[in-house]
Amino acid sequence: MKLKTLIVDDEILARKSLQRLAERNEHLELKDVVESAEAALKVIESEEIDLVFLDVEMPGLSGLELIDKLPYMPHIVITTSNKEYAYDAFEYEVTDFLAKPIAMPRFTSAVDKAIFNENKIQKVAGSSSANELYVKVDGKLIRLPYDSIMYFENVGDYVKVITDGMGVHVIYGALKAIDEKLNYPRFLKVHRSYIVNLDKVKDIEDNTLVIEKKVIPISRAHKNTLLKTINIL
Repeated sequence: MKLKTLIVDDEILARKSLQRLAERNEHLELKDVVESAEAALKVIESEEIDLVFLDVEMPGLSGLELIDKLPYMPHIVITTSNKEYAYDAFEYEVTDFLAKPIAMPRFTSAVDKAIFNENKIQKVAGSSSANELYVKVDGKLIRLPYDSIMYFENVGDYVKVITDGMGVHVIYGALKAIDEKLNYPRFLKVHRSYIVNLDKVKDIEDNTLVIEKKVIPISRAHKNTLLKTINIL
């Protein structure tokens, strides 16, 4: 596992020191090094970051103020020469607190803590995603058990999630990205525009299949895979 990492520090020497430490750690993928909390916020809003090494005292927005503005909470390691911020770090439940200057053993220990916490998150996520997914509707996350979903249909820049008794939900995104996230062996992509729940298929004829009253095309590229997944007498 490699954690996508961001370094935030207004001091050039501190940035370079942290960058050297990060580049020597095989568990980190350094995505960016920035000198302000404002720049860090732009990075975090534009891509998924797993771990942030964050200075506290910076011009403009402080490190702690940045935490309050984050759209999601990556693993945070506070890096500062002022040990008085240790209590604040504890209050924010950050992963670790590193006092500058930072030696490699202490840096490695902080990374190990982040990896341990990430493994716990992934374990919980894996057990949950094996049975269900959530779709965002009107600002809420709606839980859909996998066995309630009949099929996914690509419509332009959106995907419709057609369920059995739980309505039709429309989400923004590409079918390919959804296919990569699904953790359920009974979902199968049968066409560039459709992913179906094999347990919901009523019949298959030539290059189409039927779920409820919906006739769904089967592309030549996916037909062989489909036939291999079903028992034919």
